[in-house]
Amino acid sequence: MSVDPKVVAHVPNLFDRARFGPNVVFVESGAEAAASNPATVIVDLDRCDDPGEFRIEGSNVIGFGSHVDTAAHQQARDLGYDLVLSRSQFFRRLPELLTQHDVIQPDVILPDPDESDS
Repeated sequence: MSVDPKVVAHVPNLFDRARFGPNVVFVESGAEAAASNPATVIVDLDRCDDPGEFRIEGSNVIGFGSHVDTAAHQQARDLGYDLVLSRSQFFRRLPELLTQHDVIQPDVILPDPDESDS
């Protein structure tokens, strides 16, 4: 018996995917996201042809994209996305967002960059 993921993400860029950790399930379409019955859906608006397909009833939807593409941000808001952020804001807040949805534990998120291994 499989457990539905809490967070699914439509994030095609492999470099961006690496920032999410192992507990986020990546999807290619809105139908695939909906079939997972997620609590939260994350959408890279810069790499999404139809952001409306990811607006899933009963799920929180978070969109992120280029800060200069205000039209895409507004379209996501108009579609009912719960949160729309610029790319830099999103990745800065990603640990907080994932912690809010119990995807990762807070002590795993932010290792102290000033701590040395020596």
